[in-house]
Amino acid sequence: MILIFRFFLTFIILHSHVVTAQPTTREFLNHIETDRYDLYIYGLESGLEWSSELTYRENNIQIYCKPGDIELSAKFMKNLIAEEIRGNASFYEKYEYEPLIGLAMRNALLEKFPCD
Repeated sequence: MILIFRFFLTFIILHSHVVTAQPTTREFLNHIETDRYDLYIYGLESGLEWSSELTYRENNIQIYCKPGDIELSAKFMKNLIAEEIRGNASFYEKYEYEPLIGLAMRNALLEKFPCD
């Protein structure tokens, strides 16, 4: 019985943490000067890079063309995302309570590192 209680308690704690892990556009912009979402940004960048490489390997299509010899800092990526949000302010303001930071990052990478 104690084991079930511990499992349930652990599940509730972890579930509440995971649900709030994706910031909305507004939350992200409110904390852009802090390191609050830096790990999230690194995870997004890693996932987009993996996705781009897989798409190229399987379909010979490049999503974006970031030089392989550079590593992007969290500050640089946050600036890219902020530029994307400012550049399409009407869209991101309309959906400011949605977790669209991944979309903003993808669009920013496409803009910054186009494939010619």
